[in-house]
Amino acid sequence: MHYTQYFTHHVDLLRQFKENISKERPYHISLSELTEHDQQFIRTLDKLCTYESYCEEMSEQGQWLVERIINGYNHLLIHLSRDLLWFFGGSCLHFMPDNEIEFYQQLDELRYAAESQGRQFDITVAKQFLKEQNQ
Repeated sequence: MHYTQYFTHHVDLLRQFKENISKERPYHISLSELTEHDQQFIRTLDKLCTYESYCEEMSEQGQWLVERIINGYNHLLIHLSRDLLWFFGGSCLHFMPDNEIEFYQQLDELRYAAESQGRQFDITVAKQFLKEQNQ
């Protein structure tokens, strides 16, 4: 999986998250009832879903979004892929146990090895392989 594919995978996860929460608060209430935090949440998620390449601003916005989900919209947490916590890094890592961080480090090592050898990398297959190895 080339980095562009890796990036696209995570933007797709954000889009799936947005689609999955479209019937939840803050999306299901009228615009006049939205608080400033609700509006900022929606704007940030919308913007994250439009990025075409990685930039530092995306990481900062992603960390802010995850913190808002955990602290203000925890009913949405069930819809958020854990992959995104690792992808955004920084403060998101505080919400991951050590064994999960180790898992994602191993996953990155497999991805880097595949990239350096010019091989395709399937993140789903690699995650399953690591889960079987770690049992």
